Amino acid sequence: MEHVATDLVVIGAGCAGLSLGFNLAKMGADAPKTIFLEQRPEYHNDRTWCFWGYPNTPFMELVQNHWSKVRVKDSKDRNALIECESSPYQLLIASDFYQHTLHKIEQNNRLELRTGIKLINEPSLIGNKWLVQTNNGNFLTKAIIDTRPLQKASMRDTTLWQSFVGYEIECEEPLFDPKTAYLMDFCEPNADFTGFTYVLPFSPTKALIEFTSFGGQAYSKEDLLERLEKTVANYVRGKRFSIIRAESGLIPMGLGARHPTYTNKFSNSYVQVGVTAGSARPATGYTFQRIQTWAQECAKELKRTGLPIGHAADSFLLSKMDTIFLNVLKNNPEMGSSLFMDMFTKVSHPRLIRFLSDHGGILDYLAVVIALPPLPFLKEVFRLSEK
Repeated sequence: MEHVATDLVVIGAGCAGLSLGFNLAKMGADAPKTIFLEQRPEYHNDRTWCFWGYPNTPFMELVQNHWSKVRVKDSKDRNALIECESSPYQLLIASDFYQHTLHKIEQNNRLELRTGIKLINEPSLIGNKWLVQTNNGNFLTKAIIDTRPLQKASMRDTTLWQSFVGYEIECEEPLFDPKTAYLMDFCEPNADFTGFTYVLPFSPTKALIEFTSFGGQAYSKEDLLERLEKTVANYVRGKRFSIIRAESGLIPMGLGARHPTYTNKFSNSYVQVGVTAGSARPATGYTFQRIQTWAQECAKELKRTGLPIGHAADSFLLSKMDTIFLNVLKNNPEMGSSLFMDMFTKVSHPRLIRFLSDHGGILDYLAVVIALPPLPFLKEVFRLSEK
C-alpha cells in the first residue's frame, strides 16, 4: 500500500490539534507539511471553554459571554463576590472555535485535515520515520503530535479527578442575573468529594448549570446526573424550562508519574499533548489558555527545528503548591468548600485571579498560602517529605 509522506502528523484535531493548526496556518508557506487525523466525522457544539481574560489573550474575539462579577458560596451561606472587570471571566463555545480555526487551516495548502479517521495500529518507528496506519490510508512522517487522551486505567496515580455534567437550559421566566456567574456554589461537605454547582447565565432566561466534583474517584455522567437534576430544580424553583444541550467531562488533576515530562517512551519526534498530558492546571483544571501557550510555542519550535515540543512543566513552586493542595483535598474532601472559601474571602481578587490563571508571582502565591489553614497543609508537607 502506498504511504503518504509528510513532515508532521497530528493525531486528533480537537482543541489542542486545531489550536496548533491555527498557529501553523499563520506561517504561510513556511508551515511544515501537516496532516491532521480526526476520528469524528464532523464537528458539533459539544463543549465550552472558560478562562480569565487578559490583554492579548488568544481568541478573545470569539468570546460569546463574559462576566465582570463571579460569586462563590458554601452550604452555610458564607459567600464572596469577586469583582473582575479588568480580567473578566469569559466563555467561548466550541462551534465558534471550530469554525474559526478550521477556516484558517483550510486557507493554507500546507495543512490538511482528514476526518472520520481511525488508527488501526499504534504508530511505529521505522528508521527515522513514523508509520501511521489508519482505516483510510497509511502515512510516513518525520514527527507526530498525539493529542489522544490516555485511558483512565493507565492513570491510576492521578491525584484527583474533576468530574462534571451540565445542562444548558432555557426558562420560560427570567431567573438569572446575566452579569454575575456562580463559580462555585458548594453542596454539603461529605467524605467522598468536594462538590459544587457552576452556573453561567447567558441571559435572564438562559444558563449553563453544571455539577462538578473534585475527588479521588472519577465519576461518570450517569453517576452525577441525579445531583445535576436536583441542583437544576433548586435554581429554577419549579418554573418550566427546556434543555438545549448537555455536556460532561473528566479532567485529571495532578498527573503524577504519567506526565510525559517524567516518561521518555518515545523519541523527541513524538510528543503527547492535551488534557492527560499536562495541559490542565493541576489545582483548577483550566486548560484552554495553557493549550494556546503550548500551540504558539510548538509552532515556533517546528519552524525552527522541525520537531514538536510538549507542554512546558510548571515552575517548581507552582507545581509543589498544587501538589500539596490537591493532596489536602484528596485526604480531607469535607474541608474542600472551606478551603476554597478561605481563598476567595481572604485573598485580594486581583491576586487570586492571577494565581488561578497562571499569571501569578511570588507575592500572589504567598497571599494564597497565608489565607489557608496551616495545619492540614503542614501535615501534607511532612507526609510528602517522608516518601
